[in-house]
Amino acid sequence: MFDRRTLHVWKFILAAWGGAFAVMLTARFLFKTSAADIGTSRVMITTVAAMIAIGWTFWMAGLAFRRLDEFQREAGKFAWYWGGSMGIAFSAVGYTFIRLGGLHWLDPADFHLGPDLYRAFQIGYLLGIGCPVAGFLLVRLWWQAAKR
Repeated sequence: MFDRRTLHVWKFILAAWGGAFAVMLTARFLFKTSAADIGTSRVMITTVAAMIAIGWTFWMAGLAFRRLDEFQREAGKFAWYWGGSMGIAFSAVGYTFIRLGGLHWLDPADFHLGPDLYRAFQIGYLLGIGCPVAGFLLVRLWWQAAKR
């Protein structure tokens, strides 16, 4: 059975997911944006909604983190650091496989990775690598400056 502290943490986690989902749905239905609309309004509305959803999720994650005891906080930090680092490192294998045409090799009929599609994949992959590294560097610099 869950203890009281764990239940509070799960409430924040569910509130984070539910709130972010509600923000994104509200943007879609209130402003009538669809995947077929490639106009400026769809891009801006969805981007702002994503910023609000991420802010909400970050706030809820902070509240959940404050509810954890010291052991749970350290376990979470350890798992995110080492698990995330290993996950990013292992993703390089998949990136290399796709870069060298492995998807086409697996199923030539369905995977035609041309230069434009590969460039989009490359940008997406680099965002997934670059953003965590940039975030790490910013927080590390902040930590070093704040703890002097």
